[in-house]
Amino acid sequence: MAVFKKILVPYDGSPASDSAAEKAISLAVDQDAELIGLKVVAFEGEVIPPSDQLWNTIVEDLQERARKTLGGLARMADKKGVPVTLEVKVGYVEEEIVSLVNSQNVDLIVMGIGDRIGMHRVSIRRLVTDSPCPVMMTH
Repeated sequence: MAVFKKILVPYDGSPASDSAAEKAISLAVDQDAELIGLKVVAFEGEVIPPSDQLWNTIVEDLQERARKTLGGLARMADKKGVPVTLEVKVGYVEEEIVSLVNSQNVDLIVMGIGDRIGMHRVSIRRLVTDSPCPVMMTH
């Protein structure tokens, strides 16, 4: 009997997120679970947009880069025959993760911790505290 039906992988293309993706894909195979990959286009602190048109262009470019990054996860999942739904969100990382967990009824978050994420320890603490499902950290 499957414990996890939906597994979320926040993915940024780093070695740590690749490791998390490999673990999540393995779990998805074992549990016959749905896999969701998420890349958040994050803006830390206060951002003052230069103009609406320029701001929209910047955000669209970052979203396209995020989709390309998620392509790495899609290729990894495809090699193991695991279908994956890819999501790009704009906002604060932990808020977007928890929002997706709630809206998609995710059962498990598998997240890599590495040098790039190490700077966001408070965000990770908040994510673990706010998440309604278990959070597995890998490195």
